[in-house]
Amino acid sequence: MLLKKIALPRLLVSGSAFKIIRDGGYHLTSTSRLIHHQYNSYLMMSSASSDGNYKLAQDPSELFDIYPAPPTAAHFNAIIRPDWGEDFFPEPQPTGEVKKRSQVHKDGDWHRSMHLWVYQSDSANDNVRVLLQRRSPYKDTHPNLLDVSCAGHVNAGDDIVETTMREMEEELGGSGNMKGRYSLEEVKNSRVFTVTSAIEGETEKYGQYTCREYQDVFILKWKEDSPMQSHDFAPMVKEEVSGFEIICGKEL
Repeated sequence: MLLKKIALPRLLVSGSAFKIIRDGGYHLTSTSRLIHHQYNSYLMMSSASSDGNYKLAQDPSELFDIYPAPPTAAHFNAIIRPDWGEDFFPEPQPTGEVKKRSQVHKDGDWHRSMHLWVYQSDSANDNVRVLLQRRSPYKDTHPNLLDVSCAGHVNAGDDIVETTMREMEEELGGSGNMKGRYSLEEVKNSRVFTVTSAIEGETEKYGQYTCREYQDVFILKWKEDSPMQSHDFAPMVKEEVSGFEIICGKEL
């Protein structure tokens, strides 16, 4: 299993959405089975560099809506379900408090993000191919690590689907390949569920952090017949994403 060889933090719960099943072809389906992985031994510290690189990778002053903590600790790293109540399902409701990104990660506040998985069917090999990105060394959480295809925080007051469209352009579409490829409706319909993710870590630049997120998970099929290649994708800002890798879905 690939997860035992490399560190794939924070996407592990949203990654439980990927269950490859054979039933006249390959499909993607949600599953309540959660993947727990201790990645601290793999933690890679951010390399020293100028403050300018870090500021391009993220804006510490951007504002996030604050959300209530899940009902109990047992609801951490779990898929949100109807029995959580209307404050959480079908989507969590903000408290009305707004805080800066830097303070949110320092205080461990619950905030919202989106995770987008991009995949391509590989019927010849009885499999699917999945796009992963490698986070840059300048990120304030999980630097240098492989991550979901595309991810981003939802800024205060912003819409989750519009945020997903924007992040697709910023992290995957630097070469123009994402422009007009998916409609707002297609992205909206690709949302599968929301999960909670609570992870602690440390970077050389920012020190210790506690990242607690409500992650809206989306899964999109790549719209092209030719094989999806890592060089098809590029970030608009190179300080945000270091590169891309494509792996076989069975490795997840």
